[in-house]
Amino acid sequence: MVERILPLGSVVCLKNGDGTELMIVARASVVLEQDREIYYDYGAVVIPQGMVTPEQVFFFNRENVETIIFRGFENKAEKKFAEYYEEMLSQSPYSKGEV
Repeated sequence: MVERILPLGSVVCLKNGDGTELMIVARASVVLEQDREIYYDYGAVVIPQGMVTPEQVFFFNRENVETIIFRGFENKAEKKFAEYYEEMLSQSPYSKGEV
């Protein structure tokens, strides 16, 4: 499992997946599933197609990551976001989604 939240632009493969590479484009996304709002650590798009339609964003969590192929850009703001991510989640009214 990935301990810290990955930066935007990171490329991963998922556990129990087919080896498809996904690029992370969103974090802590709140989505509506079965009439309730939940969050996922990541929203990602398939490489090389990208986001053809909004419905093609795949949501998953840190524990679903099998392999990190590429780590995205990290500046000061990114490092601060990663540092406070857990605190932000602890104050969130949303439950974590499951894959």
